[in-house]
Formats: sequence, structure tokens, C-alpha cells
Amino acid sequence: MNAPIMTQAALEIWLTNLLPDHTVIAPQPQGQQIVFAPLAQVSDIAWDAGRTDLSAKEFFLPASEAIITLRPSTGGLQVETTHLTRPQVIFGARPCDGHALEVLDRLFLDDPVDVYYAERRAMTTMVGLACSDGPWTGCFCTALGGGPSDRTHLDILLTACDGGFAVDVVTDKGRALLEAGAAVLASADVALPEPPAVTDLHLPDMTAWRAAFNAPYWAELAERCLGCRTCTYDCPVCYCFDVRDRVMGDGSIERLRCWDSCQGALCFAIAGGHNPRPTQAARQRQRYMHKFLYYPEREGAALCVGCGRCVEQCPVNIDIREVIGFVAANNRAAAAEVQS
Repeated sequence: MNAPIMTQAALEIWLTNLLPDHTVIAPQPQGQQIVFAPLAQVSDIAWDAGRTDLSAKEFFLPASEAIITLRPSTGGLQVETTHLTRPQVIFGARPCDGHALEVLDRLFLDDPVDVYYAERRAMTTMVGLACSDGPWTGCFCTALGGGPSDRTHLDILLTACDGGFAVDVVTDKGRALLEAGAAVLASADVALPEPPAVTDLHLPDMTAWRAAFNAPYWAELAERCLGCRTCTYDCPVCYCFDVRDRVMGDGSIERLRCWDSCQGALCFAIAGGHNPRPTQAARQRQRYMHKFLYYPEREGAALCVGCGRCVEQCPVNIDIREVIGFVAANNRAAAAEVQS
């Protein structure tokens, strides 16, 4: 097929040209992990690292931020709010990372709009890489409607090919970014690689999840769970947060929004000390019911994109695909019992 392509050298020049006016966020090594981080120079990009260990969620819903600051002044309390000061580019996002934002948009951009999230979404351009170098441990994006070369939720999709990268401009925002960095494109006949095969997994419908609500399986799963919260923090769509006020040394007060996790013992505790989910079994069940029953009922999509990060990073090898498999099997067993 004839397609616009960008050589590796042209791509690096384009990204370099963007740096003065944009915060370019790209996969980079950090300790033992590969994470999205603001780029100082293009040579820092981990080009061959595959899927990042953490998603780009933090650049839309930071792990901790002061959303409002009340600062004493001679005229009384001065109210300061948090704003993004520069447009940002997420470079090297995978199709599942783009899909994750579409899932979060359903909640955060619905009435009432979360103004902090909305501002970051509006000021961000997503430049994705097709997963022709995948799949990786735990990937099952096709079960959630995605795919290794899905362009749907990105502004630009790059696919590695002979001579560089095929450039698929998906949105006007993507086209504007190419122009902003004076991208040099060539036209060439290229053979795009076949998308890699991803685990064939069928997601049970919501009836099956309801039927599994009282299954002893959740207690069995909880015996393995450490409650460490890794699965929720590395998830690109888990969004639970807490809001707290902090008094600073200069007398100002910061209202902080911080990530929380349904796997934490006190996540659901309310005033008076009551905790409606006091056991790890109840919290494990909540995690999966939220993803595949409650959120789809309310927002029309699963709260999961099949990126597989939770599968790879769980320290006790709890596998979300195993949970999906249990619910499917439980549903089949119940149907067979009715027919017998």
C-alpha cells in the first residue's frame, strides 16, 4: 500500500522541534521500570521497550495534586486553582492506552464535567505506536473491543515498517501537531506487518457477573490477595480517589486529590466507622464487579481495556483473565443445571 512514512531520523527531529512549546511525554527507563515521563531530549526514549509498566493515566488524573489552594493575603483568602500551562503530547501510547481514555471520558466528561481532567484531555495529543512488537504478558485487548493496531482513540498512529514508520493521521489535532513540529513525510509503498495474535478470550455478559455475586470463589481469591493495590495503581482506567485538606506552613490550605484503591482496607469506610466492604473478599469482588457490571451498566463500557499490566505485575499472580474465565464457567454450569 502507498502510505505516508517518516524515517526514524525525521521522527526524532519532529519530536525535538515540539519540545520548546509542548511537554512531550514518552516511554523512558526509571529504575527497573519503563514509564511515561516528560522528555528532556529525544535520545532518552526507550524505543524498544514495548508496553510501559505504568499507563499514562497520571498525566490526566495525577496520583496526587492540589486542585485548589487557599492562600492568605492582605485582601483575605486568595483562591488558586490548578491548570495545565503547556499543551502535552503523549508519544508512544499503545492503542489500549488511547482506549483507556475513551473509557474514562465517559465518566469524567459527563455532567458534571471534571474540569481538571477535561482541561488535560483538551490540551493533549495522543501519538500512538501500533503493537506490531507485541503482544506482551497478559494482553487481551481484543476481548474488550480493542486491537494491536486500533487507531480509533488516538490522534496519530505510527506503525513500524521498512524505512521508518507509516503515519496514519487520525484527527485534525494530530494533523496540527505534525505541522507544529514541521514533520517531514515521504510517500512510499510499504507492507505493514500483520497485527500479532492476542489471547482469544470471550467476556461474559452482565447477567453472568450478577449470577456470580455470591460465589465462594471471591473468598478463595482473597486468600491469595495481599491488598497491595498494585493492580489498581497500574491500571489505566481505575480512577478511585480521595480528597483531603492539608494546612501548609505559610497558613495556606491545599485541597488534595489523591489516588485511592478499592483494595485498601479503609477505602469504603465512612463516617462513624462503618465499612460496607470489610473483608478482602468483598473488595476483590467489588474490583471485578465494578469493571464488568456496575460501570457498563452506568457508562456503557467495561472499565478495562485488556492491557494486561495487572496480570504482569501482581506479586501473587492473580490474573484478571482467570476471573473472567471463572465467571464464564460458573454461568455455563448454572445453565447446564437448569437444562438437566
